[in-house]
Amino acid sequence: MAYLTWLADILRKEGLQVQEEGGWQQRGHGDMADIRGVLLHHTAGAPEGNYPSLAIVRDGDASLPGPRANLGLARDGSWIVIAAGQAWHAGKGGPWQNVPKDDANQYMIGVEAESVGTRFDWTPAQIDSYPRGVAALLRHVGLGADRALAHKEWAPERKTDPAFWPGDMAGFRARVAEILGGAQGPTPPPPGGGQSPNFRTWGTQVRVRKDVKLDAPVVTTLAGPTPVFIEFQRRGETVNAEGFSNPFWSFVPALGGFLSNIFVDNPDSFLPGVPER
Repeated sequence: MAYLTWLADILRKEGLQVQEEGGWQQRGHGDMADIRGVLLHHTAGAPEGNYPSLAIVRDGDASLPGPRANLGLARDGSWIVIAAGQAWHAGKGGPWQNVPKDDANQYMIGVEAESVGTRFDWTPAQIDSYPRGVAALLRHVGLGADRALAHKEWAPERKTDPAFWPGDMAGFRARVAEILGGAQGPTPPPPGGGQSPNFRTWGTQVRVRKDVKLDAPVVTTLAGPTPVFIEFQRRGETVNAEGFSNPFWSFVPALGGFLSNIFVDNPDSFLPGVPER
């Protein structure tokens, strides 16, 4: 497939902001093969700045030369096009689907999204833009949402990225699937610029639903405890679990759905400081 000189155009076609790093169309460690997925990362970079990791992702260092990703995602939701050729981002891992063991770099587009990686610091702009950009890439190469892969899924014994994404990879892929299916508009961000979580869920396989009732469609499933921003709460169908009962549900805008307050790690049935609507 040679070099992916279409990257910037495809992202712009999605309506995303794009910054092109000089020389990106010739930058890389060799030709790309046929694209079999998109590999998602976080930078583990500085807590301040829009994309402070640019130099290390583009140029690398003595331990690993750059480019270390094809694309970057800044905190303001803009995409930085870094390399059209192979980037050294995957490392040892796999095999996965039809990607050979330890050989993902030539088959997968690598995205380094800016995040410290040790806590929830994803911005509303990133929560909107990351799945939209990945969907645009997958659509262009004729692949589905199942071909969005986390680095921690490629190399589970040594990687954790992208960490603290709302809904984890199940939520990410669900959003990509919605976009590929024709969903319009961005994911609703938390109001008032509130990009930090105000609560944390507990339990495993917690279902987030479209409405405040148990037979409502499932939007996504939280694999484990997850930091969440709760916009409001609403009385709905009573949920019983682990010896508790609760009629209140919390709306998580980043996930576009409700989860029972039973699964919010707080002793109160009605969450303090969260409005009822």
